[in-house]
Amino acid sequence: MGGLVLVHGTPRALMRVLAWMVVCEPPEQTAADIQRELTLSAGSVSTSLRILGDIGMVERVARPGDRHIYYRQCDEGWELVVEARFRAFNEIRRVADRAVAAAEGAEGPRLIEMRDTWAFLESGGEELLRASRIRRGAPPIEGATSLRRDEPSTAP
Repeated sequence: MGGLVLVHGTPRALMRVLAWMVVCEPPEQTAADIQRELTLSAGSVSTSLRILGDIGMVERVARPGDRHIYYRQCDEGWELVVEARFRAFNEIRRVADRAVAAAEGAEGPRLIEMRDTWAFLESGGEELLRASRIRRGAPPIEGATSLRRDEPSTAP
């Protein structure tokens, strides 16, 4: 996971915390447990857990009678990350749509190819995420919104 830092520019500490959450036993860890195991600073662990929580990769867990806060990897975390990437496809396609409209018939083949490529990649996103939920036996998300914000949902 540390090698992905070079590809994605993600902070090394964040990738180390994510990797730990994937393999740690028990699956629920305190920030102090993570800090001790990975020999990271409290600030690096805290920041990493906050970011991972914000993107849906980890969740906070409370245990009855225990005042500690535990963290665990969310079952749907990977799907949430992929969904965020597909939403980015949507935004790129929308920008290209606006550029094509602004060109008023004078758009070039590169602009058309940009729009068409992102639209194609975007179109498979919902089905891919739906198939992933089915694969892991998760129930469909009721009232799910379409990845394409400018179109009505096709979710069941």
